[in-house]
Amino acid sequence: MTTYANQCAIVGVGESERSRNSGTTPLHLALDAARNALRDAGLEAKDLDGIMNYSTGGDSCTSHELATYLGSRPKYVKDISGGGSSTELLIADAVALIEAGELETVLIYRAMNGASGHQVGRGYDPDLLQGMLPGGSFVMPYGSASPSQWFGMFAMRHMHETGTTKEHLGHVCVSFYEHAQRNPKAFLHGKPLDMETYLATPDISTPFNIHDCCVELDEANALIVTSAGNAKNCKSRPVYIMGMAPRHTHSHAHYWTQVDEVASDHAAPALYQSAGVKPEDIDVAAIYDCFSWVVLRQLEAYGFAKRGEAGDFVKDGNLKMGGRLPSNTAGGMLSEGYTHGMNNVLELVRQLRHDYKGTDRQVKDCELGICTGWSGPDLAGAMILRN
Repeated sequence: MTTYANQCAIVGVGESERSRNSGTTPLHLALDAARNALRDAGLEAKDLDGIMNYSTGGDSCTSHELATYLGSRPKYVKDISGGGSSTELLIADAVALIEAGELETVLIYRAMNGASGHQVGRGYDPDLLQGMLPGGSFVMPYGSASPSQWFGMFAMRHMHETGTTKEHLGHVCVSFYEHAQRNPKAFLHGKPLDMETYLATPDISTPFNIHDCCVELDEANALIVTSAGNAKNCKSRPVYIMGMAPRHTHSHAHYWTQVDEVASDHAAPALYQSAGVKPEDIDVAAIYDCFSWVVLRQLEAYGFAKRGEAGDFVKDGNLKMGGRLPSNTAGGMLSEGYTHGMNNVLELVRQLRHDYKGTDRQVKDCELGICTGWSGPDLAGAMILRN
């Protein structure tokens, strides 16, 4: 088992503006996010010797393009195709390369016109859907052709077996919308949600209504990873990488054949062993929230609630400020924005740096945080960070 032992840290985070129609390119958005992350860290483009990014279906710019227009000449670039949990995967790659002595400082980004351009899971393109869902061509003809439908199947089975209810899903949404009201940069800032409104909203794909689904936007996020030694010379307070489970798998590639299992079930034990902590040690969380039910299932997988009890856990207010596990405190992907999870990582870093000290947005005395990634029931990754 790899021991990360706080050898690397995240030293800069930044994002672009969020909108439904950016009027510009993913490259421009990436430049804004990268420059903001560099400014946050007190670094310059020439300090970067590695740049990495992930895209879905070619919806971004390449790392080489970003480097060129940023004014950087890295000796290592990487572009992968991936969605949720790709942030954790690339951070693990950066840590490995830094520890191997190959790199010193790595910028990782996600840039997309997710509203005005390419939208994930829309339409019936067999090549795209086959790539997103192994064996997808076997289920598409029967109407299962979008993530809301795929995950909805898992959600309905879980709800049937455990007694989790639609109202429980609503408590996830209401909690995260409440956080968004404290975040002026959240897309749904100024648009609070109550349970009555949630329950009155018609489903778009059972059991999900529009509030259960992430907010697809045009935006970019970026973060910078460097060694613990270099981190001491950066402008920002370092947030150290204490443990990781970069990307674990479901036991079967055709994961819908075993709907009671998700990859997070396998990532969790490795994560806690890597970091040397337990779920009860965690103060704040960034839980992948492409859909509300995904949050409930991960609360079970990562040991914050027993199977069938995650619904009551959120109903009791534990995801809110002052709860047992304040989560997605910028609003998450359900109400802040959607960059396949990277925006949640940015918020976790800011919480652990206590950037919001003195405001009602700061989680009190938080020292340890968990960030989870979910590509689907088939792939999952997670990190534990500390200040």
